[in-house]
Amino acid sequence: MSEWAIYGSFASAIATLLAVFVALFREELRTYWYRPILTATIRLKPPDCHKTQLVSSNPVQVLAQRGECYYLRIWVQNEGRQRAEKVQVFVSRLQKQHADGRFKDVDSFLPMNLRWSHSSPPEIFAEGISLGMGRHCDFAHIVDPVFREQLMHPTPPQFTKGRTILELDLEVQPNTLSHLVLEGHYRFYVKVAAANAHPIEKCWDLNLTGKWFSEEDKMFSEGIGIVPLVIR
Repeated sequence: MSEWAIYGSFASAIATLLAVFVALFREELRTYWYRPILTATIRLKPPDCHKTQLVSSNPVQVLAQRGECYYLRIWVQNEGRQRAEKVQVFVSRLQKQHADGRFKDVDSFLPMNLRWSHSSPPEIFAEGISLGMGRHCDFAHIVDPVFREQLMHPTPPQFTKGRTILELDLEVQPNTLSHLVLEGHYRFYVKVAAANAHPIEKCWDLNLTGKWFSEEDKMFSEGIGIVPLVIR
């Protein structure tokens, strides 16, 4: 058999194998190629994070009270080739830095879903995010400590009067108050998933100094810091 004939037989065999492979895994390849790809980011500036007004909903008071509040939101975007269905954002883990510099799990923290922004009633599963589109998910908010005291919101036993509290916007507020984060250096682990997409995991390094500033730029430089970390 000539050398060209050998090459021809080899090429034909490869082509046959490829055809068989495509026939067997056509649907899997199509699903992989056209799947949703979710991303999640937090930028410490509007529109992700900004100052707004918090209105009290105490039925005893005749006039509603208004106070300053900072909202922190996660921007979830679909960069794939298919609409993402039933999207959820889940805070899976919380760590706090100890005196030795190491980050250790906060055992009292209850992992839960976050709530999607601007939804009434609160929405835990977003119906869908089309390709090339995105949506904000509420991560947490910080209320002016003076206003928080006026509203008589619950505080953890270790709370220092006049200092800020980061309140996670979880699907429910645990009676243990584990959604209230006092000043300190933390790491939050968040998973973003959809019914038709594999979950991704993100980690943010968050430093809450306990200081309150009415000026937005000062609050985002001296009151709180958020930096994304690479998960290894």
